[in-house]
Amino acid sequence: MTVTEAMEQRHSVRRYTDRKLGEDVLTALNAEIAACNAESGLNLQLVTEEPEAFGGLLAHYGRFSNVRNYLALVGKKAEDLDEKVGYYGERIVLLATMLGLDSCWVAGTFRRGKCACRREPGDALPCVVALGYGETHQI
Repeated sequence: MTVTEAMEQRHSVRRYTDRKLGEDVLTALNAEIAACNAESGLNLQLVTEEPEAFGGLLAHYGRFSNVRNYLALVGKKAEDLDEKVGYYGERIVLLATMLGLDSCWVAGTFRRGKCACRREPGDALPCVVALGYGETHQI
């Protein structure tokens, strides 16, 4: 799949299966995350097998189910933070689509305090991206 095909086929998915991410998928995602972090100065992080950030009432309200993997979009508070996490986050989302994963950008219906990412003083976590194999995978 090309990047253009990934752009055309990608859609938001809120319900995921129990299927774990394979080592090849994890390796590819982590390599792109490292490249994006080096280029941007962000601290994007892949969190796997962690259900707490999408547990509770907020996730229920957002109609999320079985989210265990997510990309934490972390960076220093700055005027351009939203723009940077949007650009670099979407780079990773498109790669995830090319790897056969489904995704959903999430800003308000996850539990920031339960997010298992590392944050330093001055860091912000504007949003996360749920990742995994959707119950109704269409790609």
